[in-house]
Amino acid sequence: MNNKISKSISIAEQAYKNKDYLKSYSLYKAIYKQQKLQEVLFRLADIALIGLKKSKIKLILVSNLIEIGLKNENETKFFTELIYLKLKLLRDFSKFIQFNKLYNSIKPEQQEYAFIEFEYLHYLIETKKYNEAENLLTKIKGKDSIFSKITENFFLDKLFFEDIINFKLDTKHDITFYRENINTDFNYTVVVVGNPEIFEKEILSFIQSLKKTSSKYLISILIHDANTHQIKLINKSIENLNFENLCIFFENSKILNLDSNATKAYYTARRYILANDMMERFSKTTFVFDADYIINNNLNNYVKLNSEIDISLIIKESFRYLHLTISAGQTMFNCTENSKLFLNFYKKYMSYILTYKNMSWHIDQIVMYVAFIILKRFYNAKIISNLNENNSNNRDCFFYHTFHGKYKL
Repeated sequence: MNNKISKSISIAEQAYKNKDYLKSYSLYKAIYKQQKLQEVLFRLADIALIGLKKSKIKLILVSNLIEIGLKNENETKFFTELIYLKLKLLRDFSKFIQFNKLYNSIKPEQQEYAFIEFEYLHYLIETKKYNEAENLLTKIKGKDSIFSKITENFFLDKLFFEDIINFKLDTKHDITFYRENINTDFNYTVVVVGNPEIFEKEILSFIQSLKKTSSKYLISILIHDANTHQIKLINKSIENLNFENLCIFFENSKILNLDSNATKAYYTARRYILANDMMERFSKTTFVFDADYIINNNLNNYVKLNSEIDISLIIKESFRYLHLTISAGQTMFNCTENSKLFLNFYKKYMSYILTYKNMSWHIDQIVMYVAFIILKRFYNAKIISNLNENNSNNRDCFFYHTFHGKYKL
């Protein structure tokens, strides 16, 4: 491979790493047209799979790229990587019969390829073959795998779930300031968590939209690591909104003894711990929101429309993995036994992880996925997806995710 081609590939790969998928795809496509390098097909198919929205066109395009590669390639590592991409594509589009047929047609050593093994684990979970999934998960955890961080805190075992429920250790939080003001009856609680910067950039817009649109609620806000001056300013901003029912907490994270990355990870989960505490205290339907959400319509009506379920949350349609299938961005828990079990498990498992395990990014969503599967599998929980209610283009929806300001109010 000459220096010119190597340089072009290097530039294309850097664009890929920077998530500039359009530039990367264009460069790799030009390289393939000129050189017909088979390994470039893998990256083209990979970029299309990541960068395109789920559609029939995407399915056809990625399938064609993979088939061209498979047709012209002997059974090398590159061939196995293309098989992995094909399995990933089939699972993403829930083509489970075709997935199973392809998986069972490949050689045992190809089935052992880490990425294929990981895809097969998700296939088993999504097709509810939980016993096989448990065995494969144990096998994957026993390896020194690139997926170790994702699988470390994920499990499917009911006995371990029950052990966590009976776990006695409770994390102590250093509450430095607390204020509540409850003046009227309310039907539900709304929980949001962040630091002072997030309050200024996102939470304030979120609670303003709640105030503008909704009725009969209690807003519960937790701010971590604010200094005295910031506490004063934040309190003043909240007072100006004249909420009828309010609980506000300020806490210091130093007692947790976590580094900065672990602290960020923990506080993505902290809102669900607070939601557990709010439900235990008030026995009301409880919403949890990312700070960068906007409320678009009266949440009281959403509660009425979804009164017959246990939980409403975001179940993704694409890129469904242990740490991504359930999005922690927005969830509604009706005050049912299954919701209480979900939240109680969540709180206790976070204490367990904090004490004995590593606090990794996406821990909030990994714990949610565990709880989701266990409650659906063993407790017949009524859990629905509210993905369609999270649409910034549909102003009739109840709420939507701004993705840190990408979609403004």
